[in-house]
Amino acid sequence: MLGFLVDHVDVVNAVLNGMMVLIWTIYLHLFLINHLRQSRSVIHIDIGAAKGARSRCLVTNLSPTPVYVQGIVADLAHNGNKARTIVTERNEISEDDVQDPLARTNRGTLGPGQTVDIGSLSELVTRARISLGEDWSADQIDSVTITIVAIPGLSDCIVGASKTFNSEEYAGSNIFSSQRILTQQLRPRQTREQFNHILRDQMQG
Repeated sequence: MLGFLVDHVDVVNAVLNGMMVLIWTIYLHLFLINHLRQSRSVIHIDIGAAKGARSRCLVTNLSPTPVYVQGIVADLAHNGNKARTIVTERNEISEDDVQDPLARTNRGTLGPGQTVDIGSLSELVTRARISLGEDWSADQIDSVTITIVAIPGLSDCIVGASKTFNSEEYAGSNIFSSQRILTQQLRPRQTREQFNHILRDQMQG
């Protein structure tokens, strides 16, 4: 055996070097996958603290780094019709009712693990109604989809997260519920294509 190795030392070295390169390639691939997974922005949207249209809409940053909430978009379905508008600013709150102007906006930074209440579903629908010039109420909505558009820390891209809440009649009243526990994460390219235009309109407004 030793004689064979001595006689074929070049072949053995080539095989060992090839195995070493393969091991390091696999290690690097796993390292990159783990790094990308840990650096990926994850935003969760949920409702709670009340029932029906008064349920609070809660946004949590599950990312390892802060994210800046740039905009909130609402897609509403009403009698077969759909409408999309921005509900970032809390137009249901009068300027005279607050001392801090920042209390009238949902823009801002969310640290890792931080949760923010962006308003009740009724308030979000009211904001959308004001923006769209409509006169319907939250109880008349078939569903509302809330999308958070954010800028992750240490990045120059935009990401998003979206969840749909359906309005259902239960025990004589309307409640909002989601068929999904997890929030759909929108990747940067998808978010950019869908929301760049509407966010530019928000900035100009």
